[in-house]
Amino acid sequence: MASDSDSSDCGILNQALPIAKLPKNYKPNDAPASAEEYLHHVVWEARQCQAVVTVDLEEHRLNKPIAVVQKQVKAAAPDGFTPSLESQQNLLASFSKLRAHIANLNASGRKPKPPIPLPGIKKREEWCKLCFGNSFQLALLKQSHQDSVQPQLIEGKQPLLSILLNIKQKGIENLLEWHGQWLEVLGFSEAQGRWFYSLLACLEKPLTPETCSQIRHIAMMCARIRASLETADHPHLPQLNVIICIVARYFCQEDLVDH
Repeated sequence: MASDSDSSDCGILNQALPIAKLPKNYKPNDAPASAEEYLHHVVWEARQCQAVVTVDLEEHRLNKPIAVVQKQVKAAAPDGFTPSLESQQNLLASFSKLRAHIANLNASGRKPKPPIPLPGIKKREEWCKLCFGNSFQLALLKQSHQDSVQPQLIEGKQPLLSILLNIKQKGIENLLEWHGQWLEVLGFSEAQGRWFYSLLACLEKPLTPETCSQIRHIAMMCARIRASLETADHPHLPQLNVIICIVARYFCQEDLVDH
């Protein structure tokens, strides 16, 4: 940008705009009042830059170890514990049919009324009681060895369509997150297997990154529980396989697929 007489300041750069030399009385602290004064200021700033700049490196910082995050790997299933490809395909077909039915009911606006008043979408403890009754609470009391008088057993509700269709999508996502937490605390149950299947059937695509991470975590835990089963006749095995298959194949988590 400098004139021919200032070409030494610009090295091998070609002149872009014609401009006269800087005035002898040039004051760089004054704000440019014209385009020419602005170009003078650009030339002056360029002259302040060093031709070569070096940095003194601190050797001890270069040798600092870097944390490596290892990707979680699904627990391998024992021989004979995974469903056949045909079984998985049949499962996905029936699951897709159920999701289409749910979508049609939502689109029609003909939602059946829930059999009971539903808690708010942030009422974690109330939803726990609705899904499991107070068996979860009783198990926690037993786990903590509390000697207080335990409440009478109350049965949880089945994941009926009349309940599920009246839960907003944010509530579905919250329930999946909470069920994942409950699974970590007390392990797997048939009631929870039914709720997992039903909630996944109501989960809309595309998934948020948080929800995708959550259902992956659930499938990984189910795979870990499956790997710990002593026999392929265990009553939990079919439900565990269903959850893993749906998350892996329907929600496209290919690294979790059972081959």
